[in-house]
Amino acid sequence: MNTTDFYQKLDQLFAQHDTAAVEKYLTDSLATARLDDDPAAIVAVSNELAGFYRAAGKVDDAIKLSQNVLQVLKNMGQETTENFAVALQNGANIMMVAGEHDTALQMFRTAEAILAYRGFSGDYRMAALCNNISALYREMENYAEAETAALRSLEIIMNMPQYRIEMATSLINLGEVQTRLGKYEDAKATLQASLDIYDLETGGRDPHTAAATAAMGNLYYFWGKPAEAAPYFRKAMELIERDYGKNAFYEMMARNLKTVEDQMRG
Repeated sequence: MNTTDFYQKLDQLFAQHDTAAVEKYLTDSLATARLDDDPAAIVAVSNELAGFYRAAGKVDDAIKLSQNVLQVLKNMGQETTENFAVALQNGANIMMVAGEHDTALQMFRTAEAILAYRGFSGDYRMAALCNNISALYREMENYAEAETAALRSLEIIMNMPQYRIEMATSLINLGEVQTRLGKYEDAKATLQASLDIYDLETGGRDPHTAAATAAMGNLYYFWGKPAEAAPYFRKAMELIERDYGKNAFYEMMARNLKTVEDQMRG
């Protein structure tokens, strides 16, 4: 299998927002890779399919694929490679969705050790990993550790101007952590910086713009300012519908909007 062709076709299907077509293409590609006994292709396709299943809520299927990827890489003698670190990160993100926080943290830390061993401590790879670790700590409600990891991610990525969009993602995460720590002024500045990047670099077309907008709404909600929160929740709903349709994230924003509107009415 030509993996370059595989990723190009996959990107085209994602751009069409046809989830059924994406899933069929991924499952067909995995069947082909297994039939060809092509370990590299099996790993590539399985990683993508596991991520798809995670997003679709098929967590058990995602876990099985992730575990299979790790085993294939072990069989190839790649336990200390960047590929293995990436597979561990993907698997940890799935475990986080499954609520297996301790397992996810162990996998993240193993990936961190591999990246450091490979000389990537100041690289984008490490910044992305720290951002994932921060998100996990946030879900565990350990906001102090979440802030430490988020700041480390930002410290690394700020030295790489070619990753401006990725820096915006790190800023969203940091802003969400600062919100939960009650650092509202800091969170406002952090999230505004993220929104400014998306506006400047993509004209607000990047799909993560919705997440930044929703995070700003959440900030004002926790700050006790429902009138300021409402416009951000409305805008987030518009952006989510534009990029993904009326999915679970859209419904969450709708509930948040109703909550703050009820508060505004007294």
